[in-house]
Amino acid sequence: MENRAPDEKEVGGISWWNLLAAMLRTGIFTYGGGPAVIPLMRHEAVKRYGWMEDEEFGEIVALANALPGPIATKLAAYLGYRVKGILGAVLAVVVHILPSSLAMIVLLGSLYALKSSRVVAGMIAAVKPVIVVMLGVMAYEFGASAGRGLGWLFAAVTGLVVLIVLGPANVHPALVVLAALLYGSVHLRVVDALRARRPGIGAGAGEQGANDQSTETGAGGRVGKSAGGDQGRDDPRSRNGAGTSGEGEGSG
Repeated sequence: MENRAPDEKEVGGISWWNLLAAMLRTGIFTYGGGPAVIPLMRHEAVKRYGWMEDEEFGEIVALANALPGPIATKLAAYLGYRVKGILGAVLAVVVHILPSSLAMIVLLGSLYALKSSRVVAGMIAAVKPVIVVMLGVMAYEFGASAGRGLGWLFAAVTGLVVLIVLGPANVHPALVVLAALLYGSVHLRVVDALRARRPGIGAGAGEQGANDQSTETGAGGRVGKSAGGDQGRDDPRSRNGAGTSGEGEGSG
């Protein structure tokens, strides 16, 4: 991931209103905890405004999960910094947490009553399947991207291993992300080394070279024979023509 500060052209080309509106929407419509904000942030940053590609957003999510603190504020801070610098990061975090903060202050007196409200409980229960589907769509798209980059078999095996490590083994996600980053730094070199050691590649290259040489030799022989034959057929006609010319001169 290329972690860089935005240049002046990039900062000036993105509207402050778009950034603040995106953070406000994600702050208002996020129900169900931290994971629910990830698809909303991705929709705003990748789909709606095109601030970054899916690959970069996936790297941000992985790194944010490895760091302490709520993932929503970390994503908001990075997106704000990515498009508007340090001031953008500060305002993005403030605007993102503003709706829930105001709601908590206003509804503080009736908080305990709302906790036992069947209406609120029903709203939260109804929105959970939507969050599951959004996370599933995002996981599928990230998986397809990983398959294209690592190869489908390797990506599937890696996903299964990570599922076991995070689930039954109960390893901290930060350690898993760190291990993936360390391996990813040498992945391409490992793949090249395995391809170089695969049997049959050198022999195949030698056979191909021999076939190419034979083809060139055969083509050269056919060309030589054709040229020699044509010249041989042309010479008698030339001699006959010369003789005829000599006889004509002698008669003259």
